[in-house]
Amino acid sequence: MYTSIGLFNHKGGVGKTTLIVNLARAFSQLGFRTLVVDADPQCNATAFYLPESEVDRLLDESIDPEEGGTLWSGIARHVRGRGEVRSIQPYEVDSNVLLLPGDVLLGAFEDRLSSAWKDSFSKDPTSIDLMSAVFRCVDATANEQEVDIVLYDVGPSVGSLNRALLLGCEHFVVPVACDLFSLRALGTLGQTLCSWISSWKTVRDLTKEIDDVTLLPGLPKFAGYITQHFNIYRGRSSSAFEAWEKKIAPRIIKNVVTPLQGLAPELIDVHGGKPNKLGEVPAFHSLAPLSQKLGIPIGGLSGHPEVNNGYGQKIDEADETFRAIAKDLAKRTGAVPAAAL
Repeated sequence: MYTSIGLFNHKGGVGKTTLIVNLARAFSQLGFRTLVVDADPQCNATAFYLPESEVDRLLDESIDPEEGGTLWSGIARHVRGRGEVRSIQPYEVDSNVLLLPGDVLLGAFEDRLSSAWKDSFSKDPTSIDLMSAVFRCVDATANEQEVDIVLYDVGPSVGSLNRALLLGCEHFVVPVACDLFSLRALGTLGQTLCSWISSWKTVRDLTKEIDDVTLLPGLPKFAGYITQHFNIYRGRSSSAFEAWEKKIAPRIIKNVVTPLQGLAPELIDVHGGKPNKLGEVPAFHSLAPLSQKLGIPIGGLSGHPEVNNGYGQKIDEADETFRAIAKDLAKRTGAVPAAAL
């Protein structure tokens, strides 16, 4: 069994992909075999881990679903009515970290999912199965690879693809940047999720007697939020970012926690009384773009010939920051490495 976690915020520029790749490394350090699923049509996680030539090859081959090695390749036969979904052989991009590559063709899948969503309310089995196509591909891949954690990198939208992805996750985390735009985006995030969950419950209730379809679980639990991109001055976050930080917690409670709790109490884990905040990630200045250039998580940059030795302390701090967040996230979601069982 594995634990699935989606990082979701429909506001772009909050550092979801950076967070994903660093959390994947952190989970691996804690003993978790981790699968990163690049479910964003922009393919940022795939581009981070793989050379450009390999990404081009993957996207070129994915046109043929029998040969391709992307997430789209795993569902293409089913989407085209030519067969079932299949697992994908992932890339081992780091010790105990696997990548299921993304695909720009997932963007075109949005329209099909939009129609499938509407037709699911008419108890149409084909549409219901189409809604769970990505879920089944990832599930087959995760089980074949015997992973402990599945991390979904999703795009910044409230479209039909993200709806299907979030309804298939067990848990979700909200990355938040310390600025006005992220704060405003929180206003609709909880409302959107509540609408998705409530509507899908209707589908589940309508289709109780249909036993030959795969229904999305439809109950993603809020595991917490993570603030990102603030500056440190004399040991404290700078005043501007600090001011935004103070506004985020009450907005999370008002716009995410309270609506979800009102819909279904089990969607909010009280985390043993802990606050909703999982942690905070500073900008790490030039280390973030250097990490992207080299395709190495920030905590793994030590010793690389292109990395100045003077960054050693910052790199260690970053490694510890992400490891602490991963450790807390594992506790909140109940994830346990298979090796520890």
